Amino acid sequence: MRSYPAFAIAIIALIAQVAIAQQGPPPGERVSGTVKSVAADKVVLTTPKGEVTIAITPQTRVAVQQPASASEIKPGAYLGTANQDGSAPDTGTATEVHLADNGGNVNRPMNDSGLTMTNGHVKNVTRTATGQEMDIDYGEGKTRRVTVADGTPITKMAEVGMAALKP
Repeated sequence: MRSYPAFAIAIIALIAQVAIAQQGPPPGERVSGTVKSVAADKVVLTTPKGEVTIAITPQTRVAVQQPASASEIKPGAYLGTANQDGSAPDTGTATEVHLADNGGNVNRPMNDSGLTMTNGHVKNVTRTATGQEMDIDYGEGKTRRVTVADGTPITKMAEVGMAALKP
């Protein structure tokens, strides 16, 4: 069995039913946090919003965030990216990329700094001198062209199973 150091387990996504949680998320929602305690039927996470108790069910999935590479970004892949607005409309340069199974389509300013959050499915990928350029379909037939320069942080979630949960 593969062992994961404590810092790798600190970022955990659990998809499960929430039980006895104070202001916890609804069933099926992803929850990230640091593992405080583990029992046969529940896990307690410390999150930025406080402690959350998650019931362990057969549907519970445990994943850790790990490095990925630009070569894993292919047409049809779902990703989320923070990107600095470009000079042309609906363009940006990624500051970070997170590969995922699926999620909501989003394209909105993150703050007044010119950063935009774009989440959606990759329509195409082209290798250029500046890195990989891709059109991301963020819904309603709209796309944003995002450049992922060499060296841009790219991560993905990898399932590690219940045995990886350690305080």
